[in-house]
Amino acid sequence: MYIENKDGEAILNIRVIPNAPFNCIKEISGDRLKIKIKAVPEDNRANMELINYLAETFNTKKNNIEIIKGLKSREKTIKIKGVNYNIILQKIKEALL
Repeated sequence: MYIENKDGEAILNIRVIPNAPFNCIKEISGDRLKIKIKAVPEDNRANMELINYLAETFNTKKNNIEIIKGLKSREKTIKIKGVNYNIILQKIKEALL
């Protein structure tokens, strides 16, 4: 599953598609959520853009979002604190419509 609720925090497994024309949640693919990001994967730009996009999408502060695995990979594991798990699921479903 691309999302799990662990100790009151949401854990997202994602695959980042950098250098896209715009930021968006593209689709659920297997056990990963595919997210398109405008930034190029150089000098940590794509990671920072991803954190900004997720913070905006889930209406939380950037410091509540942490890349816990995959800093230099397209496949990442993200921890989101301070946002209800069900709200995250709802926002993802809305983005996929």
